[in-house]
Amino acid sequence: MQINSNKVSYQYLESLPIKDKAYFITLIDYKGLRIKVNPSGRISFVTYARIKGGGNPRTITHGSKEKLSLPNAIDLHLQTIDLLEKGIDPNLLKKTKREQFNSSMKFIDIANEYLLKKKSTGEHSTNHSDHNLNYLLSNKLKTFHNDTIESITLDKLEQWWRNNSHTPAASKNALMLLSKIFKHAYSTGLYYLQNNPANEFRRKMLITGQKTSKKQLDIVSEYPEYLYDLCDPMDEHRLNIITRNVIYMMTITGLKKNDILQLKAKQITDNSHITIKKRNKFIQVVPITNDIQSVLNHTYEYLYANTGIYQSEYVFYNPKTGKPITNLRKSLVKLSSSIEWEVHPESIRKSFANICDNVSIPRKHYYQLLGIRESYIPHTDTSLENEQIDKLRLSLIKVQDKINGMCPMIVPGKYDRISDLIFM
Repeated sequence: MQINSNKVSYQYLESLPIKDKAYFITLIDYKGLRIKVNPSGRISFVTYARIKGGGNPRTITHGSKEKLSLPNAIDLHLQTIDLLEKGIDPNLLKKTKREQFNSSMKFIDIANEYLLKKKSTGEHSTNHSDHNLNYLLSNKLKTFHNDTIESITLDKLEQWWRNNSHTPAASKNALMLLSKIFKHAYSTGLYYLQNNPANEFRRKMLITGQKTSKKQLDIVSEYPEYLYDLCDPMDEHRLNIITRNVIYMMTITGLKKNDILQLKAKQITDNSHITIKKRNKFIQVVPITNDIQSVLNHTYEYLYANTGIYQSEYVFYNPKTGKPITNLRKSLVKLSSSIEWEVHPESIRKSFANICDNVSIPRKHYYQLLGIRESYIPHTDTSLENEQIDKLRLSLIKVQDKINGMCPMIVPGKYDRISDLIFM
């Protein structure tokens, strides 16, 4: 039998008939993933595929000893397929073999895999890739070549930094590369510790990038890194919840920093839209999407839980003082840890504009979303106003879909939106 994954529910699995022999149900939208119904009544999920480059088919059973939800099974299936495509035995997903596998993976192997991936996808130019490989990795990071990635500690980094103090600029770039390799290893399941020693060392030594508010994030190479840090899966940045929510709101709306920091509850019309008065006397309307609503809901719930009462006219405020947030710099410095310069609010807004420009939306909506033109023409018939807002909402959703799709932490079927990751 073949079915779509959206038909699989707890009730569906509980109602499957038990037979004398095990039988399988194929999920059409996830190639190679099957539901296995065992004679004992136990339900498990099975990945069946070949290692890239040949070899016998490999079968991996997910949930042999414990019940799994479908999203968890899909997550494990995607990890398995990723390993298969790299030519790695997916049996290494099993916990019993994880330690043995990690001890056999040298830092140089993971680093080469990362650089090859970035070059093959076009995220790194040939010149940039060659510089990373032939100078930063082969020369500046040579000390760590034969180490396992888990054995590279903060103490080792401090010693390495002292030994390379004669080339501070190159050492800084090498440290940046090392940080990205740690993130690659974590996101691909090759590193399991909840910390990034390269980033810890950068914070300890106050190593930051060039200061600029003019530059925008490179959409191909830097923007995904920024979104990764915003999700912060290792909890290494420990961002203030409210300032993180403000920055996320800036990311998905393109609103100016002060428009969000000064946002008041009375500017929000139900679940429909936000109105912002601009200096040139017109009103910008921001349609409320599911992503925006998730920010507003989480912020309200967090502040109410910490104060027992929503005690300010502002949407984003300090729960201790009741006053609006005024400074995002500390959080933005942390979110710049993977980028060679310091991200500023205007950088985020410019990147949003760049994404709007590359998404198929009406040109007038581009200007309206950026607050450059009137968001809608007032009508005595409110239904016409609502229709204009609804059309603008559809364009904003397209832009937000694009932003979500660029986040490297998205896992279809489990984490479909950035909000699923940061508001867990």
